[in-house]
Amino acid sequence: MTGKGVLVYGEALVDIVPGTAGRKREAVLGGSGFNTALALARCCAPVAYNVSLSPDTLGQLLLRRLTEEGIDRRFVGVCDAPTPSATVTAIDADGAATYRFSLDGTAFDVAPPAPADLGDFAHLHVTSFGTTVGASGKAALALMRRAREAGLSVSYDLNIRPAVLPALPEARRAIEERAVLCDLLKCSTDDARAVHGTEFGYAFARWFAQGGRLLLVTDGEKGGYLLPFRREPMPFPALAQEVVDTIGAGDSFMGAFLASLWRNGGLGPVLRDLPDELRAAALGFAAVVAAETCAKQGCNPPRLAPPSAHD
Repeated sequence: MTGKGVLVYGEALVDIVPGTAGRKREAVLGGSGFNTALALARCCAPVAYNVSLSPDTLGQLLLRRLTEEGIDRRFVGVCDAPTPSATVTAIDADGAATYRFSLDGTAFDVAPPAPADLGDFAHLHVTSFGTTVGASGKAALALMRRAREAGLSVSYDLNIRPAVLPALPEARRAIEERAVLCDLLKCSTDDARAVHGTEFGYAFARWFAQGGRLLLVTDGEKGGYLLPFRREPMPFPALAQEVVDTIGAGDSFMGAFLASLWRNGGLGPVLRDLPDELRAAALGFAAVVAAETCAKQGCNPPRLAPPSAHD
């Protein structure tokens, strides 16, 4: 275990989801960066969040939740713009949601304050379109470069949302520019197909050739696999659980995976050559947390400490 924590970069917004108790709609705090930071905190890892938030009522709710969950707010900026939102327009039979985003002219358009010093952190995690497009995406790229220079390990979750990305060639260039700066790349099979089509294996091979070390692929109810550089893939199942929706499940999985690595001393330079027992422990713990997240509406990961990989 290291005393240095995790810095998370990525969007915070409000999900407008189907209501309960007779209400047509209700607002749920979310966004890939927010969800991942929340999962890390609830899984007992020290985490700071770098994002721009609004001073409006919804922004105040996001700020209050960060405080309540013990998430470090030193690098949270407050700007004079409203809170972005993502309205769930449909949830399919597998619990997967389709969104309509409202981002233009919101806090999403404002780059957050850059941390002056990364010395408190072992790892940087960047995620989703908040890392890839606009002013926020440019700031994320600069932060990733600084993190590499400072010796942090870096992970990048694609979390593709085609509706908010530029045309495919431009989006692919932006994603690849960031992917070469990370040690751990996480995506779903849907993400991979959206960016590279059905033959996405070639893109992954190119990423490994450029220095990538760990590829984490999730595939819904089929589970997924972790592919270390020049080693055999490590498949993992999706644990059986009642599915209410899958909102934030991938973020919860990623947060729990990183929390387990933090618990077992697997972040920082060691991430590039992890022993099998640390990888296996992180996968097993992340699968449990993701399954419990799917059993609740919105992203509401459990409060659960990761076990030692050596017990």
